Amino acid sequence: MKKFLSLVLTLFVSSFVFAAPPKENKKSMPPTSPNNYQLQMKQDFDKISKELNITDEQKQKINELMKADLSKKKELRQQIKQKMNIIDEELMKENLDTETINKLTQEIQQLSAEISKLNIESKLNVRNILSFKQYSRMEQARMQMMDKFKKINKSGQEKRPQKSKK
Repeated sequence: MKKFLSLVLTLFVSSFVFAAPPKENKKSMPPTSPNNYQLQMKQDFDKISKELNITDEQKQKINELMKADLSKKKELRQQIKQKMNIIDEELMKENLDTETINKLTQEIQQLSAEISKLNIESKLNVRNILSFKQYSRMEQARMQMMDKFKKINKSGQEKRPQKSKK
């Protein structure tokens, strides 16, 4: 019973982790909001590219790499979302099948591991494209932006706009 309760709790918590934020008008959102994180990263990359004399060839290779990675990650996230939906449906059944839930949970863990592996491979590939100095500076800027993003989200200064009542 404890095992089952821990599984249900894990699934409940993970449903919040994998829930996608609703799409909003990007023009109305500040650059550090979650939906504009990639836009901000691109702007920062462009700024650092100039600062570090990153060549057009390096930029092109990195952009191609990022596009391919984003496509793969999007597909994996979609698979996770589908499996989470199936688990949610199963949990709503009177006679739920814990074997199905356990199997889907393992599949979600494998997909999450694939995303992590892709993240590491992506960093390795970028590191191979750039010089050590360029990569170090870019990674430093990325960490600063992530810290800034976390602080804004933690402080609650930035909240989603309220829907107007009609």
